[in-house]
Amino acid sequence: MGNKKFIAETKDVRLTVKRADTFGVSFVNCEQDILRVEEAQNVIRLIQTKKVSASNWLRWFTQGMPEIVVGLPHDVEVCEVESDSNQVLITDIEIGKLYVEVGNGKVEVVNLKADDVFLKCYNGLASATNVEVTHVCTLDTLNGMSILEGTITKDASLEVDCENGVTEVSDKKKVNCKNDGFAHYMVHCLNGKAIAK
Repeated sequence: MGNKKFIAETKDVRLTVKRADTFGVSFVNCEQDILRVEEAQNVIRLIQTKKVSASNWLRWFTQGMPEIVVGLPHDVEVCEVESDSNQVLITDIEIGKLYVEVGNGKVEVVNLKADDVFLKCYNGLASATNVEVTHVCTLDTLNGMSILEGTITKDASLEVDCENGVTEVSDKKKVNCKNDGFAHYMVHCLNGKAIAK
């Protein structure tokens, strides 16, 4: 991995990020003029400058949600995403650090290997499936659900905590996770559910 960084800021469009040979952006059911892409000094910045037009939202019933799909090259080692609302999906990536924050909606990570992962959702769902980390993986939801499922790093430690709601650990392999493991997983929810399965 190189030393490039990818930063995305979205307002209301669904964002999917996956690995590719070169950097690329494709648009599904939305216009290209809602987005600005800047590349400078090893930083790729993608900024949604205006919300998706109402006519595009009306089409999503028949054609699907407005979505931006980003292909990240292998030399990007840091990915930071901030989304006001909708869904952020990060899939099939090996990366150094991943930070995703969603105001209202869903952040989902599938098939990921990383040093550090931080997923924050204020209202909605933070989900990690088959995520292996060398240091820390944190799922944090204010109101909603935090769900960790599938494969995690061998001999990792695990904390699952919901302050006002339900805490559930249903995978027998995760129940007895060591507290002194090098990799550490934290599944937290303030109001709702914190689940490891």
